[in-house]
Amino acid sequence: MKRISLYLTVVVALVLGCSLHSCSDFEPTGYDPVPVLAKATNLTAEVSGRTVTLSWALPQGDIQAVWVSRDGGNPTVLPADATTFTLKGQPMDKEILYTVKVAYADGHVSEGISTKVTIPFVESKVGFVLLADSPEALPDDDEQAAAKWFAAQPNTVLVRPSEIASLDPATVSVLWIMVDRVGLPLGWENLPAELVSEETIAALREYSANGGSFYLSNHATQLSVPLGYTPENMNPTVYGNGMGGSGTDVWVLQAYLGWDFREGSDQGFYDRTTHDIYKGLTFEDPNNYGYPNLPLIGPGEREDHNCLWDCNIYGRGAYPDVIKNFEVTTNSLVLATWGHVRDHCVAAMVEFYADDTRGRCIANGLAAYEWNQNSGANLYQGNIEGLTTNILNYLK
Repeated sequence: MKRISLYLTVVVALVLGCSLHSCSDFEPTGYDPVPVLAKATNLTAEVSGRTVTLSWALPQGDIQAVWVSRDGGNPTVLPADATTFTLKGQPMDKEILYTVKVAYADGHVSEGISTKVTIPFVESKVGFVLLADSPEALPDDDEQAAAKWFAAQPNTVLVRPSEIASLDPATVSVLWIMVDRVGLPLGWENLPAELVSEETIAALREYSANGGSFYLSNHATQLSVPLGYTPENMNPTVYGNGMGGSGTDVWVLQAYLGWDFREGSDQGFYDRTTHDIYKGLTFEDPNNYGYPNLPLIGPGEREDHNCLWDCNIYGRGAYPDVIKNFEVTTNSLVLATWGHVRDHCVAAMVEFYADDTRGRCIANGLAAYEWNQNSGANLYQGNIEGLTTNILNYLK
């Protein structure tokens, strides 16, 4: 009975207390209500290809940062005064919700302001870096022939160096850079000035870091150094820039690396003929080397413009042969060597793999890859064009 009486006493006391003092007057100690925070306004979205540029107006206040998120994901934290943000390579054919929030110095974050965007499907294109006002204005006949052929292909665009910084790799996914000129000195710094200016190299590196791919051909393989595919001490050194001459043989590429090392050798034999860049092309042996090759230019006048790597310079390192050492050192795959080479010597065509800092790249420094044979029609022009088509499609 005493316990029941005590319980009733406590209940009565609580009821009387609430009758004398409103219960709403009591709040937990330490409670800090979140203030109504001013948020961003006037959020707009401008769409160009697969690039979305958001713009907004900021409120007054002690702002610490601006948060931008897509579809409720983790936000990108921008500086306190940011009023615009560009997002590249955005998804196509789906509604996307972009949200902007304001983070204040006291630790509170405003409610978000959002906008919805739907990016239409855009088929990616391949670009050719044009170092003149038109293909016809290029200073070399081979560059002219390549640019004219390229411009006639579907889904292609000619790109001036000054336009590279504005490219979206999602819409122009590959850039072909070709330089093939008589008398051009060795060294990437000696390539055309507008191609190797600080501004252009920076734009190319950003394009690559955002996922863009490169096809570097002829003397342009030297760009592998400033674009971060090979270190300075592994630049192409097998180099030619002369007028060339006449010959009766066929210039070919060899995709069987280390033919003499097929059996009984501590060095590797690498068959690259199944790579996608050779799809639909016919390997044959026009020079009776004893193994199939891919012919690129027939008898007649040829310019001896090699620009490729002598792997012997770099040694074997900790690997079985110089080819493997080159591949591991540069994160690459050697795709071809000179047609007559039966051992490990030159890396004539190389695929450099992508990583966190760069996109993919194929570099082709074979002199046999000549776009205009001066003495007449090239018997193997179809292989030049087919190889190029395969490379560009592979890199998309």
